[in-house]
Amino acid sequence: MKKTTKKSEKRKKILNAARALFSRTHDVKRVSLEDIAEEAGVSPATIYNNFGDRENLVYEVIKEIASENLEHNRRIIQSDLPFAQKLIGVMSGKMDLAGKVNGELIEKIISQDKRIAPFIDEIYEQEIKPLWYQILDEGKKQGYIYPSLDDESLIAYLDIIKTGIQAKPEIFKNYGENMSLIEQLTNLMFYGFLKKDINLFPKEGK
Repeated sequence: MKKTTKKSEKRKKILNAARALFSRTHDVKRVSLEDIAEEAGVSPATIYNNFGDRENLVYEVIKEIASENLEHNRRIIQSDLPFAQKLIGVMSGKMDLAGKVNGELIEKIISQDKRIAPFIDEIYEQEIKPLWYQILDEGKKQGYIYPSLDDESLIAYLDIIKTGIQAKPEIFKNYGENMSLIEQLTNLMFYGFLKKDINLFPKEGK
């Protein structure tokens, strides 16, 4: 029991050290296992014993960050806050995450790196999508979302947005430089680009 706890503590110390170093640089690839070992106060051999190699350590860091973000969103969505405050909380969490996660990590998350893609897809299907169903239902009940829009169309729309983001990872990779663009894209996502209503699908005779 003590041995397992000690090993868990070392893993956590290494993960914390890796995240601290990754957050301090725009070029995560320049952070070596030796740098992480020094920051964590362990030997490089200890990192190899716990994570195998640098790529696996990066993968575990991404898993931890994604899990924390998911838990943040779950707490907000399952709270008693009104819809508007929940949406603001979720979006601010995403912006905060993008600001903390640099270069290589963002690229691996968004561009569907072969190691990361199955994990992200599983979280999205099993955890994130049900949360979106919940918050979208609340949005309809509170008058923020058109009740005529069915859940499937809304989720399909979010899936399309997700795919579009994956096609443009460079926007989020250089998050700090593209803040204005990201804010505009977020507004487009929720409000569209038409200032006035247009009947795009008029029925015959009307």
